[in-house]
Amino acid sequence: MAYGSSGGLPISDLYNMPVYLRRFYAVKLKEIKELERKQAESGKNASSSTIRKPGVVPKTTLVRT
Repeated sequence: MAYGSSGGLPISDLYNMPVYLRRFYAVKLKEIKELERKQAESGKNASSSTIRKPGVVPKTTLVRT
């Protein structure tokens, strides 16, 4: 939990923390990591979609007046 919390919970605090609080933080950390994983997957899926070309008009189709 100390590693997964990115330094938010030092090992000394976890060691002295009551068991019910450790369980609570473990569940919350698991929820956060699952949410991050889902967001990363959705971002990966969105980036793999087709690439759109910019709406550039070729010079030959421009009409000069």
